[in-house]
Amino acid sequence: MSHHATAGTFLAIPGALWFLLLTVAAAGALAWSLSRKWQLLTAGTGRVPLDRWGERIRGLLVFAIGQKRMFQEPLAGVMHALIFWGFLVFSVRSLSLIVEGLTRGWELPFLHTPVGSAYLFTKDVFIVLVLAGVAVAAWRRLVTRPARLELSADAWVILGLIATLMVTDALADGARIAGGAPGNWSWTPVSAMVGGWLAGSQAAALHATYTASWWVHLVALYVFANYLPYSKHFHVYTSLPNVLLRPLDPPGRLTPMDLENIQEGSTFGAQRITDLTWKQRLDLYSCTECGRCTVVCPTTITHKPLIPRDLTIALRDHLNDSAKEIIGDPGGASGVPSRELAGDVIDPQVVWACTSCRWCEEACPIFISYVDRIVEMRRHLVLEKATFPEEAEPAFRGMEVNGNPWQLAAETRADWAKGLGVPLAAEGGEFEYLFWVGCAGSFDDAGKRTSQAFVRLLQEAGVSFAILGPEESCTGDAARRLGNEYLFQTLAQTNVETLNRYGVKKIVTNCPHCFNTLAHEYPDFGGRYEVVHGTQLIARLLAEGRLTLTGEVRREITYHDPCYLGRTNGEFRAPRAILSAIPGLTLKEAPLSGRRAMCCGAGGGRMWLEEKLGERINQVRVRQLQESGCRDVAVACPFCAVMVSNGQQELGQEEARTFDVVELAAQALGRRDAAS
Repeated sequence: MSHHATAGTFLAIPGALWFLLLTVAAAGALAWSLSRKWQLLTAGTGRVPLDRWGERIRGLLVFAIGQKRMFQEPLAGVMHALIFWGFLVFSVRSLSLIVEGLTRGWELPFLHTPVGSAYLFTKDVFIVLVLAGVAVAAWRRLVTRPARLELSADAWVILGLIATLMVTDALADGARIAGGAPGNWSWTPVSAMVGGWLAGSQAAALHATYTASWWVHLVALYVFANYLPYSKHFHVYTSLPNVLLRPLDPPGRLTPMDLENIQEGSTFGAQRITDLTWKQRLDLYSCTECGRCTVVCPTTITHKPLIPRDLTIALRDHLNDSAKEIIGDPGGASGVPSRELAGDVIDPQVVWACTSCRWCEEACPIFISYVDRIVEMRRHLVLEKATFPEEAEPAFRGMEVNGNPWQLAAETRADWAKGLGVPLAAEGGEFEYLFWVGCAGSFDDAGKRTSQAFVRLLQEAGVSFAILGPEESCTGDAARRLGNEYLFQTLAQTNVETLNRYGVKKIVTNCPHCFNTLAHEYPDFGGRYEVVHGTQLIARLLAEGRLTLTGEVRREITYHDPCYLGRTNGEFRAPRAILSAIPGLTLKEAPLSGRRAMCCGAGGGRMWLEEKLGERINQVRVRQLQESGCRDVAVACPFCAVMVSNGQQELGQEEARTFDVVELAAQALGRRDAAS
């Protein structure tokens, strides 16, 4: 039996020529489709820094090739990894078959070496593994139906094409084996098994089986390649570049706007799809629609209009629909889309719902960014249109006039410290740490108790520190995440000038939002400091023996991870280390904790907005925390303290208490009994 499928003729035209025409047509169509996508990606403006290539390549190997994030859900992770790795293995096989078809049987030389034998064995094994992955994917869509999955026809088309590629490969090689074609078939167990099933068939039937399988395989491959740019599975092309080119800045850092060099005709924020950077548009094309971003998303869980996956799909569809406006017809002029993002494409309620908790970005296996896109749309609404929720206006005014969103007098900022012997930086004494108290720590009642407790701990450990008092102003975190970049930069520049005037090198703060802003965003304005969270410093003092907790605090308690301390800045151990060091206290984890902890609802500036749609996030979070079996909750963020405490009260849990970790630690300073 001939060992290649293009040896004959059809309509007096050689099979190899037919295959050449098919290959040229498929390649040409794919090149045209990809070129259109490339033009859409590169249209408009937006510079994205590309550096640290060693780190990028390591991430590509670990997260893209190694599929690390996929395994957060073991079954789905194994399923996807088998299919993905199978594609990598079969890329060589596909190239080999294309070469054979174009050259009437010439094979890649390495296939006849020991390395080639090992490859053929691996390829055959992956036939079974990929088919197993396809079967699991089908089972999940037909039977288990996870809530996060979108049951689309597109997925079935792709699964069908993948299965076709695997089956036809086994059939083609099996027919060759049964027909006595030369080769080291002992290294192809699956194909050999198929060959055994076909043994005894007539030579003509074997040749027909081989030829039909070969052609169906290559046609399916070409259809698959050309279908991808128009399906949700375009991520097959874009996911590897998206992981390679992922942002490497700290996750909590937003890119500053250049407000001092505004060019004529430029816009603030993202008015249209072309105002997004090319990387943000690449994110849109890389979405797999897997729904992992929705699993612990507070707005999705509480039935708000913002569902991260749906936001990405809406923007991607709009980008595709705007192709003629953006890049024109082939040979035509390019332009800008007529529709604006916030309002025309995305409901403003979607834009304002986000708490910037970053669960979506933590869960995404291919590092799609969401918060930056949402903030860019908010920036446009606030700075260009002065359109924002009315509740934000008092907070903006308070930050601008009084340096705090509570609109309380700035000169009362240090009243919480009266009688505690807390030095001011203005007094001129030397200090190791500048204690950044924050607005909540200065004005909110629970926050003030935490500040006072923190001072007791620092004094007990002999740490030299000072505060700015009335010279401290809001860091601007909420203003920035609500889109008021001008107000944020004004606050940031003022604070940096004050800190630098006192020669501050180290800062400690109990607010994760202040921590994130001071550590990752103030360097853009000349403020470079060593910034630690209060729990990090206390945990270090305990580990060094400078602080000892001997008083018993008899409580069972669960811990709520603040988004801006945990997911955004990777600190999960310090608060738990403190709680574990308190005599008599028992820590019980809630099912959704650590990196999977759901937001309390205060982030992204939502602390200052009314929650009018769906369930209240803080109430849902309190019910989640109760699944630990504990009534009381420990937090390490003043905003979380307010939200969780309010949630307990709203749910009628009159005996439930919310404590800051620092407050609990202070209770254990030498007291015999701190049960109350």
